[in-house]
Amino acid sequence: MSKRIIVSVTSDLVTDQRVQKECNTLHKMGYEVLVLGRKSKRGFLLNDLAYRTVRFNVPFRRGPLMYLTFNAQLFFYLLFNKADILWSNDLDTLLPNFLVSRMRGCKLVYDSHEYFTESVYKLSSRKVWEMVEKWIFPGLRNVITVNDSIKKVYEKKYRVPVTVIRNVPYKYMGDDITTTSLFPAGKKILLIQGMGINENRGAEEAVLMMPYLPDNFNLYFIGSGTVLPRLKQMVNDLKLESNIIFIDAMPYLQMMDYTRQSFLGLIFEKIDTTDEHLFSLPNKFFDYIHAGIPVLSSRAVEIQSIILQYGIGDLIDNFDPKEIAQKIIDISKNEERYRVWKHNTIKASEELNWENEEKTLIDFMHHLR
Repeated sequence: MSKRIIVSVTSDLVTDQRVQKECNTLHKMGYEVLVLGRKSKRGFLLNDLAYRTVRFNVPFRRGPLMYLTFNAQLFFYLLFNKADILWSNDLDTLLPNFLVSRMRGCKLVYDSHEYFTESVYKLSSRKVWEMVEKWIFPGLRNVITVNDSIKKVYEKKYRVPVTVIRNVPYKYMGDDITTTSLFPAGKKILLIQGMGINENRGAEEAVLMMPYLPDNFNLYFIGSGTVLPRLKQMVNDLKLESNIIFIDAMPYLQMMDYTRQSFLGLIFEKIDTTDEHLFSLPNKFFDYIHAGIPVLSSRAVEIQSIILQYGIGDLIDNFDPKEIAQKIIDISKNEERYRVWKHNTIKASEELNWENEEKTLIDFMHHLR
């Protein structure tokens, strides 16, 4: 009889590629996988999954009441449903998973997708999450995170071994790549995509740089995030509607068609604000690589390391919109260098993919404690 894993996450199951990839691997290993999450208002559904999902109806979209309601529902569901392994994604699901794992004597895996406490900007909320982390983390035995920088922080802080499993995409064979042009003819597309277009990620500076760029550049935001209303107001105030376009979140492969046709992927993490941004290694970075487009990024430690290792883009040294625009103009003029960067994304994608990365997850599961 196969062992049962219950996976819990507060993010949107429709768009959380990390959770989907890990659950697919666990299913292939023979585990019975059940994923618990929140209902969302996405227009597209979770179809053709190899595992089962249950989504709680949480009336609050964000904030303390959302976390409180979800965690209460999660606790009672876990308490009254048997599992051999509980899998907690991020600190906002850890408390009920930890309590039930102790009460029922089952194994617990903690998968930290980010340096969570540093991502919480409200001081009172951060203190609550820090208390939860400090209480539970030292007693954890099976911990995963997304990059070496966060691993080093946790291991130094709590003396607990941490395994790195990066959130890289599957190899994409491209059998159903669209040949239809998705962007206006003759435009160079600058792209910011993902589900975390939030504060301190340089989105405002990306808008402000557009007046300094020639008319053949367009900026696209594809996805969702907390700063989008502010960005749309900025675009309206600056009368940049013809140069900056917003597209709602869409299924992953459909989004990647847009990514593939773009000129440059942008990642402007504000590294001087918190360690969360300094150590960031966002999903969109690997999506850009797999789509074959070079990257322009701030000097976030992990991103900078990969850009320099593979030669797949360039870095900005500050967030002055005029200087960023000039950097983009320089990139567009040096066609040979751009061609080399684009070619180098092929080698990077051949190494940075889930088919390689899941080997670490499989080994991790063989050594659960």
